[in-house]
Amino acid sequence: MSGLHIFKAQVGMFDPVALQDQYVIIHYMNQRLYRQVDFFESIPPFQAIDLGALAVQTASARFNVGNLEAGNGEFALYRWFPLDNVQVMLFLPAGVAEFELRNLQVPVDMAIGQRDPNLVSTEIAVWQDNRPAMIALNHTDYAQTAVRIVAMGYRFHTEEVSKAVKEAIVARKEPATHVWCSGRPTTR
Repeated sequence: MSGLHIFKAQVGMFDPVALQDQYVIIHYMNQRLYRQVDFFESIPPFQAIDLGALAVQTASARFNVGNLEAGNGEFALYRWFPLDNVQVMLFLPAGVAEFELRNLQVPVDMAIGQRDPNLVSTEIAVWQDNRPAMIALNHTDYAQTAVRIVAMGYRFHTEEVSKAVKEAIVARKEPATHVWCSGRPTTR
């Protein structure tokens, strides 16, 4: 299982964070969910959303990206980028904890491919039924006829583990990959 972790930089499509029958710990809000990957599938680059036209020097309303939502018992890992000359801010659920990353959004523009060719800085994980939202910002002096977002990654179907397996993971007798779908809670 070495080498399988989030935010891994490499050329081309990135690796999944877990393989079939491996364990993951989903960090979502103030919960730790101990799961086993039942199966996963690769999602090649696809147009996740087209917001449509955006006027000169305006911001769009916040819009949900339903195509990035994962089903029940699933989590998804995506890297994404805008195709058009806009900046896009992503919103994920914020964690509730003492030590966490605050709800900070940094705009990503179409030049992200030059600054971060592996798109590591855009990697997000989405836990079941919780779709991310985005805002598009047009800072140019011309209207945008389309605001398109391309995403790629993996979707993982998981099952809850038994109490004995959970105890083995907590005791570090079984390996598990941590996946943060929101802020990271403390374990004090």
